[in-house]
Amino acid sequence: MTAVAAWVAGRPITAAVVDQRLAALRSGPLAARLPHPETAEGRNLRRWVCQAIVTEAVVRHEAAARGVTATAQDGPPRPVTLAQALRTGGMTAAVLAADPLARALRRHVLPPSTPPEPELHAYFSRNRDRYPGPYPEERPRIAATLTAAAAERAFAQWLDQRCADLVRLAPGYEHPADPAHPDATHHH
Repeated sequence: MTAVAAWVAGRPITAAVVDQRLAALRSGPLAARLPHPETAEGRNLRRWVCQAIVTEAVVRHEAAARGVTATAQDGPPRPVTLAQALRTGGMTAAVLAADPLARALRRHVLPPSTPPEPELHAYFSRNRDRYPGPYPEERPRIAATLTAAAAERAFAQWLDQRCADLVRLAPGYEHPADPAHPDATHHH
């Protein structure tokens, strides 16, 4: 019998898939920075890897259900910025950065919506160091920044809910912040 780490919409994610991803990390350029597998931090790394895999699977499931595919507009993988990670949570930021399909799905489920003019102007007034030009010149950049940030936050909430609805984790693969396991050191 094959060990299962999680189920996404009833489909199993095997422990072997999690182990393969971990092995790739442990043989990669940052291997020396990773915790030893037999420590609490090492077990939590395994849980985080499982979280990434199930989040990617939820994205694939939801994209397929909606007929969404990635296009050239979605581009190649890109680095995660600190601002994105803080806005959306690390897992959603990582999936959005790494997976063009996640970016396509975000566009599909949450089309961009420009914030109201007073919000744009207030942001301009609070951030003159970042937007030194006159408001009419800076407005397009401000609108793009705030629109993208709002879409990322809304997508993170939507994706978190879809994960809650579709994912069941096996014992030992719980979220690292789940207080039910003895290694829970990460808290939200």
